Amino acid sequence: MRTGNRAGTDALASESSGYHAKAKRSMRRVPAIAAGLLLLASGASGAANVTVDDLMRLRSIVDVRISPDGESVAFAVSTPSLERNAHEAAIFAVPARGGTARRLAEGTRVFGGNLPAPKLRWSPDGARVSFVGFSGEKPQVFAVALSGGEARALTAAPEGVFGYEWSPDGGSLAYLTRDPASEEEQRRRKDKSFVIHVDAPEPARRLCAQPIGGEARFLTPPAQYVDSFSWSPNGREIAYAAAPTTGFMAQYATRLYAVSAGGGPPRAVVDRPGMNTSPQFSPDGKWIAFISSSSRVSLMAPRSLTVVSSRGAPGSPRAFGLDDAWINELVWARDGRSVYVLANDGTFAKGEHMFEQPIVRVSIENGRAERLPGAMLAYSLSASRDGSRLAYRAVDGRTMGDVFLLDLPAKRATKLTDVNPELAGFELGELKAIRWRSFDGMEIWGLLLTPPGWTPGRRLPLLVYCHGGPNGGVSHGLFPQFMHTVAQVDPYGTEAMAGAGFAVLFPMPRGGGGYGEKGQRAIVNSWGESDYKDIMAGVDDLVSRGIADPERLGVMGASYGGYMTDWIVTQTRRFKAASTAASISDLADQYFLSDGGEVMAEYFQRPWEARQSYFAHSPLSFAGNVTTPLLIQHGERDLRVPISNAWKFYRALKALGKTVEFDIYPGSSHLYYQPALERESMRRNLEWFTRWIRPGL
Repeated sequence: MRTGNRAGTDALASESSGYHAKAKRSMRRVPAIAAGLLLLASGASGAANVTVDDLMRLRSIVDVRISPDGESVAFAVSTPSLERNAHEAAIFAVPARGGTARRLAEGTRVFGGNLPAPKLRWSPDGARVSFVGFSGEKPQVFAVALSGGEARALTAAPEGVFGYEWSPDGGSLAYLTRDPASEEEQRRRKDKSFVIHVDAPEPARRLCAQPIGGEARFLTPPAQYVDSFSWSPNGREIAYAAAPTTGFMAQYATRLYAVSAGGGPPRAVVDRPGMNTSPQFSPDGKWIAFISSSSRVSLMAPRSLTVVSSRGAPGSPRAFGLDDAWINELVWARDGRSVYVLANDGTFAKGEHMFEQPIVRVSIENGRAERLPGAMLAYSLSASRDGSRLAYRAVDGRTMGDVFLLDLPAKRATKLTDVNPELAGFELGELKAIRWRSFDGMEIWGLLLTPPGWTPGRRLPLLVYCHGGPNGGVSHGLFPQFMHTVAQVDPYGTEAMAGAGFAVLFPMPRGGGGYGEKGQRAIVNSWGESDYKDIMAGVDDLVSRGIADPERLGVMGASYGGYMTDWIVTQTRRFKAASTAASISDLADQYFLSDGGEVMAEYFQRPWEARQSYFAHSPLSFAGNVTTPLLIQHGERDLRVPISNAWKFYRALKALGKTVEFDIYPGSSHLYYQPALERESMRRNLEWFTRWIRPGL
């Protein structure tokens, strides 16, 4: 996924952890979060610098949903538990006018294992909060009264539930589930004779409808893999997005359909190539808004807000491009004349604003777009039924994010929670946007984190943090590359690094977010060329300004950032230490062995079509140039960037007598979801750079 301000779109992101993750763990009660942590906190005294252990105690809001009447906001808070080695979620509700948040459904374990995914919703009458939780080994939809009490399971899908929506009248649920395994497959799994057939179709992910307390029925055919859907306002139809296959590129084969809630054959609404997903009916039911790549099957194509007639009337879908913006979430305004979107890149996320994801209102009549007040970096957007209030999670400055409410008539945003009040007791580094000119005069942006208490005039040891992607980015917040998710998956804990005396540069080179599609395509067939020069120009700029100490430089990054770290240490001797995680050293391996190998074909063609280019842009080809001490970290079960990349680079460097260490994280995939491993990765990286660079000098 693209991390940071473009959430969920990084081409080299983590492979799905799957709904089976941690499903067999017995249900445990999540420790209650003291009510005082959920109120606006007053300041604290005795400020101290942040440590890795401090970072591992911070909480993340992972979902927000406003009630239909706009008077309450439900939200979920994820807390790392080192004792149970899991990220554990708890559900709360807070009055929209402010006050004490109350814990709900304390006895039910929220779905998601180490990456909580509660999928909060409200019953249409506003009396209950629903969510996905575990019933035995399978996730099911639960509901709990706003007034309190135990949560009750509303579904009993044999293969579990992955997403759901209430019908407008509250009498039914629609949900996504998998086709159950055949009797033959179950027998073979039981007798241990089951094998995996490559490219064999997976069990279909199908749309079901179920009256509350009644029997479920399938609405979609087994040949379709449904990824998102919504009810029509009258409850008679459901619009959904589905692909004919699964896998990394399936997202670019989604079409839109509509099906009767009572069953029957689906009808096509948008039948064209590319991405067509996240359909949402307008309040009057006449239109469907969705996210689309406008018929383009391309990782670098913008994802636009698009509107089409719900009846399939003549005329093409209408796209609102917003100058190459990438739409991540959308919500209709109550009057049906505009749509609220969360987007980055494009009109409202360029230049000094490329680190933001604001709320933007787009008129479907004339395409006029307006940024709304109160949100620099917003996620998890929802609206009250009358359209007067929006609730969302916002990351404000050096925080982990909190629940905010935007009163639209008054144009006033109010903070409703403070889930990490202890941050007021820490001395935090300063994070600010900076810019510089690259080798060809192009303006490049980045974020600069300086240590607490630093004053200009004293040179600092500098760590360069290369982001993932390639089309990724960074944002404001305590974990600038991972504010869209449970933030401790970041292996580098930069606030603890700042507390130890390091400055950190988060460059946004071309190829990543913030420069539109043209900027992304600037590195086609040229990884490690202009993007590398953009980063080094940023380092040179900080040295020339007297901020960075040229004798105390380090570089780090994961995924594509790991590729860039590997590349940098083969191209220059300027860095005294480097750390690379989930890194690519051999581009051919990345094509042949990754579950997302087609990424490489879009950037470089296929290896047999571009042998020389694959060799010329692979760090492994230049391992002999490395003089920088290098720490390699990799998840044992990484499918997105196979561990062969790490082994090859390590073996080559060892054979060449280079200084290199290699840590494998057992059971981990592209990211480390277990808190114990997250803490160890952050601790190890801080120790590594402290050993070689000695920030206290």
